[in-house]
Amino acid sequence: MIAGYVSTLMSTSPPPISVAEAMARSGFYPGHPPVTVRETHTAWVFLAGEHAYKVKKPVRMAFLDFSTLERRRRVCEDELRVNRELAPQLDMRLRAIVLRADSYVLADPDAEHAVEYALQMRRFDEQRTMAALVERDELGDEQIRAVARRLAAFHEQARPAGPRDPVGDVKRTWDHNMCELLALADDETARRALAADRFAGTFVLARRGTLRDRAQAGRIRDGHGDLRAEHVVLEESLMIVDRLEFNAALREIDVADDLAFLAMDLERLGAGSAARLLVAAYRDAGGDPGDDALLAYYGAYRALVRAKVDLLRAAQLAGVGNDADADAARAARTDADALLDLAERLAWRARGPLVLAIGGPPASGKSTLAAELARRSGVPVLSSDVLRKQHRGLELRARAPDADYTPSARAAVYRELGECARASCADGESAIVDATFGDRRLRAAFLAGL
Repeated sequence: MIAGYVSTLMSTSPPPISVAEAMARSGFYPGHPPVTVRETHTAWVFLAGEHAYKVKKPVRMAFLDFSTLERRRRVCEDELRVNRELAPQLDMRLRAIVLRADSYVLADPDAEHAVEYALQMRRFDEQRTMAALVERDELGDEQIRAVARRLAAFHEQARPAGPRDPVGDVKRTWDHNMCELLALADDETARRALAADRFAGTFVLARRGTLRDRAQAGRIRDGHGDLRAEHVVLEESLMIVDRLEFNAALREIDVADDLAFLAMDLERLGAGSAARLLVAAYRDAGGDPGDDALLAYYGAYRALVRAKVDLLRAAQLAGVGNDADADAARAARTDADALLDLAERLAWRARGPLVLAIGGPPASGKSTLAAELARRSGVPVLSSDVLRKQHRGLELRARAPDADYTPSARAAVYRELGECARASCADGESAIVDATFGDRRLRAAFLAGL
């Protein structure tokens, strides 16, 4: 994609390469270090020696506008300013890029005839991000607690930004992202996204009092806004980088929304226990993220935001035409599908602890239905048949002895099912119960345990 970008130059004889192509070459930098290029849907990052250089793409999207040089300079200045608090160690500074002879050079930010702007910063160790540590199974509990304490302190000190319409703002933010996602979605993705959309409307309606109370209590703050695991750097001193810069309104969110983004991302990476510890430690540090259902709602929203970004990236790459970008586009779509799965599971969690009882005669398909619901929701299944055979130490396909099917023995199993479901709810978890429920006495035994 680099070759497709050519800056507007104040010259009648532009050089044969673009700014991005020039910065991808080692000769652009002092000492000619090797260069690695990272690309997102909105920027290039050039890793050269001890520094990284970030250049905004000249793009206009529904949620940002980098289409002019003036806008790109302003957003670079904003990024520098908002990242000083959480990542002062990066030593960020603005650099102009100017034309010299037949190439480009870095210059002071106020240099005349700048054709582009870059943010120069110290290069951090990418192997020390929270995401990289999770991938290597090296993220420690104390590191998670340190992140939670830093976030709680940051949110406490952050500028309050109470909305005029806290309930409407939450729903409009969801709706805006949903419209952008649907514009990029195929039929199946759109179907799944709209199912999540129905959940959101119901949740906001049911929790509007909570949303108003949190706004009045000052829980809406100028937060980070893009709190992903790859943005948390656990070097000798903790840094949280890449605070959202291009739209301050997108940072003015409930602290629960900010925290839920990181918790969601940890779950996406397969670190659900780390996500739970993060939330618990944040509460222990004095932070107020609301209850687990509220966090799950915001987590579902953030999963859909990231799904949209992946679909947008896939659309950009699909138009390039080479095999490498086609593979990357397919990978982005796969990531979007996984995020839609996660959003669905979080939406189920946001409904709060509940018990879904699925009944019916043998071979009626109830176990198949329970298994599919469990796959989509992440809620575990409690099965009368499994419980009965576990007590005997039998394999699932084995036949339990007739003594286990007497009325009293069956009632005991149903009562235990109810007790297990009650224990799940007490722990804040839901349960799916798979049993026939065909006899009034069995239903009564289940309810007695519940």
